[in-house]
Amino acid sequence: MADFSYIQEFVQTFSENVSEVLGFDITILNENGIRISGTGSYKDSIGEPSPEGSYLRMIMETKKPAMIYDVIKNESQCMSCKFMGQCKVSASIGFPILKRNRSVGVIGIMGFSPEQKERIIKNSEKLIRFLHHVSALLENKLLLLDCSQESGREAYEDIDVLKNVSFDSIVGHNSGLQDVIKKARRVTNSPSTVLIRGDSGTGKELLAQAIHYESNRRKHPFVAINCAAIPENLLESELFGYEGGAFTGSRREGSIGKFEYAHKGTLFLDEIGDMPISLQAKLLRVLQERSIERIGGKKIIPIDVRVIAATHRNLEEMVEKGTFREDLYYRLNVIPLHTKPLKERRDDIVLFLKYFIRKHCRILKINELGIDPVLEQWLIQYDWPGNIRQLENAVEYMVNIAETDTIEFDDLPDYLNKQENFDCFRRGLSLEQMIAEYEKNILQTFYFAEPYRNDKEKISQTLQISLSTLYRKLDKYQLE
Repeated sequence: MADFSYIQEFVQTFSENVSEVLGFDITILNENGIRISGTGSYKDSIGEPSPEGSYLRMIMETKKPAMIYDVIKNESQCMSCKFMGQCKVSASIGFPILKRNRSVGVIGIMGFSPEQKERIIKNSEKLIRFLHHVSALLENKLLLLDCSQESGREAYEDIDVLKNVSFDSIVGHNSGLQDVIKKARRVTNSPSTVLIRGDSGTGKELLAQAIHYESNRRKHPFVAINCAAIPENLLESELFGYEGGAFTGSRREGSIGKFEYAHKGTLFLDEIGDMPISLQAKLLRVLQERSIERIGGKKIIPIDVRVIAATHRNLEEMVEKGTFREDLYYRLNVIPLHTKPLKERRDDIVLFLKYFIRKHCRILKINELGIDPVLEQWLIQYDWPGNIRQLENAVEYMVNIAETDTIEFDDLPDYLNKQENFDCFRRGLSLEQMIAEYEKNILQTFYFAEPYRNDKEKISQTLQISLSTLYRKLDKYQLE
């Protein structure tokens, strides 16, 4: 069975990333009390045993999280540690890592300064919830390694055990988004099928991951498969697996499919609208009977899988044309959720810009860049046909290409510059129409911009027009 030695590099990288985000040192011990990862001063002691009697070892024994905010006042938890008198930790939270309810390690958040101590105490509940997610993700990683060793094949790359996704980690304050999240929160522990509709790049998979990791299935795999990306002749075996010798080129010992990999967890069927009609009947039967049959097999295999499907297609239209089964549509559409395109969430674009700039500056290990305020407003009014995915790609490009500490218009990808500058001419608009569109874009930019945030009086003062004129123009362009 797999242990942390199989994923040592991953665990260390993971710890460093978590440490950078949280601003605390991180350390992880295996079941033998050996430090397998660490940041700050703990990095130098990787591979060495932690002190006997330390409270992290105690957490492994009790299988319960614990917090220390004063070593002197917590002698009962620390008195057995031989380094108690030398300890410089001001506050700490530890959480056990369990594998099938067996203690296999512990992860600790360590603070040394008075400021870190204050932050740990103030945010202790959130940090414990966060460590709970991390513990579950590390357990999933070990379980998947067990599974891949047993089946003799590599674990699926798209089995997502590396992320800590929750509803709180989804960026955006838009009321429409919050309504979707509110509905999704209510169905996290339901076994019912969820169908997420929305344009490509609007965060459908992120929403599916949040549903999984906030549910009581979080300790089991989240398995994603893109129905449009796998050839029809392979999709069936990918989903349901096959017995040895089931077809030419198959493995002698056979292979399990993604339904079996996702047992007790969640299977995310992305682009379900592109699933071949020949497979739709088999999927329907699996959803109804909660069991599968491998290709070439005769054994019925019970499964406990929560299915979340997603598509950007108009399934109702496909049902009318006969390219999507009506009975499958109703089976999938039990709990419908809809993600909005970015152009309908312009008030969130500033949040995304800051988030992606910070993210890619960290990846490149450079100081965080600023952005020209005029460019920021221009990006807010752009329609983003590729939605959030396109926005992140553009930001990643600009962070890489910027020559100063501020992202400027010159750093825009060429296709954005050219597309917007000549769009009016390509559509054959008259001068009056161009002026009207330009005026609408300016009003829209200010109306949704963070500093103004629907403050009409402030907008009118900045644009040097009367409040009544502003109201008239907002009504003209239907911005109210």
